[in-house]
Parts: sequence; C-alpha cells; structure tokens
Amino acid sequence: MQSFLRIFKEGFSSFVRNGWLSVASITVMVLTLLTLSLFFMINVGLGDVIKSVQDKIDISVYFVENPTQSQIIDMQNELAGKSEIKSIKYISKEDALKNFRETHKNEPALLSSVSETDNSLPTSLVIKVYNPDKLSMVSATINQAKYKPLILRVSLEDNRLGIDKLLRITNFTKQLGIVFTAIFAAVSFIIIFNTVRMAIFARTEEIEIMKLVGATPGFIKGPFLVEGALYGVIATLISIILMASLLYFAAPTISKNLGDSGINPTNFLRDNFLIMTVGQLLIGLLIGMLSSWLAIRKHLRLA
Repeated sequence: MQSFLRIFKEGFSSFVRNGWLSVASITVMVLTLLTLSLFFMINVGLGDVIKSVQDKIDISVYFVENPTQSQIIDMQNELAGKSEIKSIKYISKEDALKNFRETHKNEPALLSSVSETDNSLPTSLVIKVYNPDKLSMVSATINQAKYKPLILRVSLEDNRLGIDKLLRITNFTKQLGIVFTAIFAAVSFIIIFNTVRMAIFARTEEIEIMKLVGATPGFIKGPFLVEGALYGVIATLISIILMASLLYFAAPTISKNLGDSGINPTNFLRDNFLIMTVGQLLIGLLIGMLSSWLAIRKHLRLA
C-alpha cells in the first residue's frame, strides 16, 4: 500500500512539475474526447432522425376520378400478400377531405376551395413498408400495366430524396469525425510521449540512484504511468463537463430544429451518460498510458 501511494504521489508530482506541458497535453486530449463524443452524438442523433423519417415514409397512390373499386381491391390484395408491406390504408374522398381540413385548418382560402359538394380530392392508398429500401419493389407492383389506367399519380421520389440526403450527411459526418478524432489523438499522443520523455530525462540521476538501492522496475516505471493516466482522467472530467454544459445551453435550439423527430439532447445525454463517460475514460487512459509506456520503453533503461 505504501509503495502504491508513493508511486501515485511521484506521478502526481511529475504531472504538476511539467506545468504548461501538462496543460497542453490535457487540452489536446480534451479536444480529442470532445470531438469523439460530439460526433458520436451527432451520428446517433442523425440515425434516430433517419429512423423517424423512415417510419413516416410511405407510398401514396392517388386514383383517377371514380375509380373501379374492384381494381383497387385487386391492387390492395396483391400488395397485402407481399412480406415487405407493413400496412395499407384506404382513404376515401370523404376521408381525404377531413384530412385536408385538419392539415389546413388555419388557411381559410384553401379550405374554401373544397367542400362536400365540390370535392376534387382523389381517393388513395397509403402504403407503408418495413424497410424503405423495398419501396422500389412496391412501386414496381403499383406500376404494372393493368393498374396504370387507374392511377392519377404516385408519391415516392420526394421521400426517397430526403432519406438519401440524410444518409449522405450521416456518412460524411462519420468520416469527418474519424479524421478529426485521429488527428487530435495523434497530437495528444505525441505531446504526452514527449512530456513523459522530458520527465524521464529530468529524473535521470534520481532513477540511477533508485536502481543502485534496488528499486524494482515497476516502482521506477509506476510514476510515469500514473502521470499518463492522470492526463486521461482529468481530460475526461473536463470533456464531460464541457459537453454537458454545451448540450444544456444548445438543447432548446437543437430540439426546435429537429422538429417532431423526438430527439432531445438533454435526454440523450442522461440516457447515455454512463457509457459515454466510461468510453471517454477508457480512451483517455489508453492514449495517456500507452504514450507513457512507449516513452518509458524507449528512453528508460532498466536492464
């Protein structure tokens, strides 16, 4: 126990003695952890937004005036037999009018354009699928020659464009996050490596005396590993505080811009606080202790 406390004390003392180098190491590591966490949150958030949008994606098939009911039923039955179909909802002209009035209830000019006696809204089928990638297969069924005289139009492309755009943003964000995290991690690694190397050089005489009096390699190496671990622990604490503060102040704006996607940054942080803290701590310890260990291996001769 005494040996452990002494190792920790020496590591902490070395950490304090390095002054601005310690500050620089922690600063870059904080940037590394913050970048990793923020891009993780952005990707998870975008993933939830995409899922939310995908759940709302459907194919709306609008029929010509006074369609043949038997043909609509044939199409409905054919679609219902496909495994990729999640649901099919028939919307009559009356239902379409109700939906139109609800959607545009604050727009009297539009409301006056349709009525029960002058209802130009078409009947339709609203089709949802389990996997949006299967929309093209459903579209192929709808566009068969036998159904073409029945169909006024099909809404599909606008939804697909929106999803494709979100997917491109998500992939770009992932790549950007990997690049920035790798850059900051590399810089952090180099700074800590050189900080520990300088600490070893500064204590060369002390280390030689310790070897002469029989100190074990572990006792000599320990303080430098503790120093590397301290960088990781302190950087994690600062990163968590900064991230929580940032989300606290930014949450209202983010929630407002995400609309009805159901994404709440504050709730996200609360629900994932433990895994994000542990993840940052492990990464911080890995960078700090690995760079310290490599510096020890290269510059501390204990043979």
